[in-house]
Amino acid sequence: MIQTDMKDVIRDFVFGMEDGLVSNLGLVLGVYIGHGEAYAIILAGSASMFAGAFSMSAGSYLSSKSQREVYEHEIESTKKELIDNPKKCYIEMRSSFIKEGLDKKQVDVLFKKSSKYWHPEFVCNYMVQKKVGISKEKLEIPFRNAIGMFFSFLLGSSFPIAPFIFISVDAAAITSSALTICALFGMGMAKAKFTKLNWFKSGLEVVLIGLGAGVIGYLVGLAFGHL
Repeated sequence: MIQTDMKDVIRDFVFGMEDGLVSNLGLVLGVYIGHGEAYAIILAGSASMFAGAFSMSAGSYLSSKSQREVYEHEIESTKKELIDNPKKCYIEMRSSFIKEGLDKKQVDVLFKKSSKYWHPEFVCNYMVQKKVGISKEKLEIPFRNAIGMFFSFLLGSSFPIAPFIFISVDAAAITSSALTICALFGMGMAKAKFTKLNWFKSGLEVVLIGLGAGVIGYLVGLAFGHL
């Protein structure tokens, strides 16, 4: 069974939530400023919510899968190289240790004291990590990433739409903006739990960055509304 830690899905959670909140706020405000009625706003927002969730989750799945495929290809290539020319691989690993700050004597001591440095699996994992820039243990799981992205985008997208279902259009536009700002700030606070940064600065950063797209959507709707 795959053990899922929140730290493993925080990127997709933040990405999906922020994109859902901001893109749908920009859309519903754009339709609102363009003199759209509640039904048109809800319809446009709902279509964007589900289309965006499927699109984002598909993108997350494919990008994670591509990363795994690159890593797996490097593993196979390195294994083949180890079989064909093991001496070259060991020399490359020793050179890499020296580039990282160890002198030749220290490297020799390492190789003499521990047999793991001569073990093909260790050599393979080390060389692949140097080439790809990530260890096998840190690779993402495509299906898990896709599910996380799908539901976080849906959740984020629902905040800007919800007020238009229950209250008048004018009041809903203000409420939608306020809800989105609160959700963005809350998301920044949640992120700070894992990054250990100041919660207020983290929340404010997400709000300021996220609202940029909302403002753009508002201005676009304002411009087209006067055509």
